[in-house]
Amino acid sequence: MTNKAKKEAVVGSRADLKQHIDAFIKAGGKVQQIPSGVSGQTSTSGPRQIVLSHKTSS
Repeated sequence: MTNKAKKEAVVGSRADLKQHIDAFIKAGGKVQQIPSGVSGQTSTSGPRQIVLSHKTSS
Protein backbone atom coordinates (compact mmCIF):
# COMPACT_ATOMS: atom_id res chain seq x y z
CA MET A 1 0.00 0.00 0.00
CA THR A 2 1.42 3.36 -0.97
CA ASN A 3 1.72 6.30 1.39
CA LYS A 4 -0.99 8.12 -0.58
CA ALA A 5 -3.34 5.14 -0.32
CA LYS A 6 -2.73 4.95 3.45
CA LYS A 7 -3.58 8.65 3.85
CA GLU A 8 -6.75 8.22 1.78
CA ALA A 9 -7.77 5.22 3.91
CA VAL A 10 -7.27 7.25 7.10
CA VAL A 11 -9.34 10.14 5.74
CA GLY A 12 -12.07 7.69 4.69
CA SER A 13 -12.03 6.02 8.10
CA ARG A 14 -12.31 9.36 9.87
CA ALA A 15 -15.21 10.45 7.66
CA ASP A 16 -16.96 7.11 8.25
CA LEU A 17 -16.44 7.38 12.01
CA LYS A 18 -17.80 10.94 12.00
CA GLN A 19 -20.92 9.77 10.16
CA HIS A 20 -21.48 7.00 12.72
CA ILE A 21 -21.02 9.40 15.63
CA ASP A 22 -23.35 11.99 14.08
CA ALA A 23 -26.04 9.33 13.52
CA PHE A 24 -25.62 8.08 17.10
CA ILE A 25 -26.05 11.57 18.54
CA LYS A 26 -28.97 12.36 16.21
CA ALA A 27 -30.71 9.19 17.44
CA GLY A 28 -30.47 10.48 21.01
CA GLY A 29 -27.21 8.82 22.02
CA LYS A 30 -24.91 10.60 24.41
CA VAL A 31 -21.12 10.57 24.44
CA GLN A 32 -19.51 10.20 27.83
CA GLN A 33 -15.88 11.15 28.36
CA ILE A 34 -14.11 8.61 30.54
CA PRO A 35 -11.12 9.80 32.58
CA SER A 36 -7.72 8.42 31.68
CA GLY A 37 -6.84 5.30 33.67
CA VAL A 38 -10.41 4.06 34.11
CA SER A 39 -10.90 0.48 32.91
CA GLY A 40 -13.92 -1.32 31.56
CA GLN A 41 -12.70 -4.52 33.19
CA THR A 42 -15.28 -5.54 35.77
CA SER A 43 -13.51 -8.42 37.51
CA THR A 44 -9.89 -8.76 38.52
CA SER A 45 -10.16 -12.35 39.75
CA GLY A 46 -9.75 -15.48 37.70
CA PRO A 47 -7.44 -16.37 34.84
CA ARG A 48 -6.14 -13.54 32.68
CA GLN A 49 -5.27 -15.72 29.71
CA ILE A 50 -7.46 -17.83 27.49
CA VAL A 51 -6.33 -21.44 27.18
CA LEU A 52 -7.37 -22.89 23.83
CA SER A 53 -6.30 -26.45 24.53
CA HIS A 54 -4.53 -28.52 27.12
CA LYS A 55 -1.95 -31.07 26.04
CA THR A 56 -2.50 -34.39 27.71
CA SER A 57 0.16 -37.04 28.04
CA SER A 58 -0.72 -40.52 26.76
